[in-house]
Amino acid sequence: MQNYYKAYLREKSARDELEVLLEEKTSKLYALNVELEKKLVLLQQQQLAVVQSEKMATLGTLSAGVAHEINNPLAYLTCNLETLSHYKDDITEYLELVVKHKSERISDSVLIEELKKINKTVDTEELIQDLEDISQDCQEGCSRISGIIKNLLDFAKPKQSDESEFEIIDVIEHSAKLLENKLKQISLELTCDTGYLISGSKSNIIQAFINIFVNAIDACQEAKEKSVIAQGTIHVSVKDSGDCYRITFQDNGIGISEDAVPHVFEPFYSTKPLGEGTGMGLAVVYGILANHRATITLANNEKQGVTVTVVIPKSTQ
Repeated sequence: MQNYYKAYLREKSARDELEVLLEEKTSKLYALNVELEKKLVLLQQQQLAVVQSEKMATLGTLSAGVAHEINNPLAYLTCNLETLSHYKDDITEYLELVVKHKSERISDSVLIEELKKINKTVDTEELIQDLEDISQDCQEGCSRISGIIKNLLDFAKPKQSDESEFEIIDVIEHSAKLLENKLKQISLELTCDTGYLISGSKSNIIQAFINIFVNAIDACQEAKEKSVIAQGTIHVSVKDSGDCYRITFQDNGIGISEDAVPHVFEPFYSTKPLGEGTGMGLAVVYGILANHRATITLANNEKQGVTVTVVIPKSTQ
């Protein structure tokens, strides 16, 4: 009996020691988990800051083109308003006659006589047509400026979360719209069906596609300056690939040295001359796509230029 009791005490002592050890390990594990969660939040905030910083850098690149795109409709808005100011006196004279006749300050015969005098110096039919054209032009110009500004604000505004479902073709067209001025010297070909849905942060995907486009445009311009090509071309195609979509951006630009290919997604690595690139463009693209469980690869074409391939999961919503 005494032997059983001693064995019980030894077992109890071992169990107590094990429970103490387990409690200590659990406390340490909990503390490490809390610290890991804090670091994860910090990392996410830093990543958001990097993406936002790259957006601002991209906006700086786009600023000249955006100013040009706004200046065009603004120019004919200004011109139309100047034309309208010339018509103001004629229109006012007509309206004053109508008001006087309505309040019976002038008779029918006087109204007709005054209208005949005005018609000798003013082509009424031309005035009516011009006013209609001016109105349509002004509405179109304001709508165009409003659209440009809306696209910029949607792109530049920092967002903690804008998770949604959207079509790939919308993202590509939105990206191309923001780069409209830079793409004027480039032949852009797009092959993509509607209904190709993905989910995630639409503004961040637009940021990624803009960075890819900008690199392709710069490569095409450099090839043209060196007389390697006569016309820059970017062909974007989207194909259904099972659970994913395969998006390819193929240009006929200057290409990239094979030694540089393995490093293009590294932060601060740039093939551009000092001061012309941040070295964060493709690194940010890589991070954005990784957050969307997508992959990106880059390779030189056999004949000319580069092909960037993005494989992104289909929406499951």
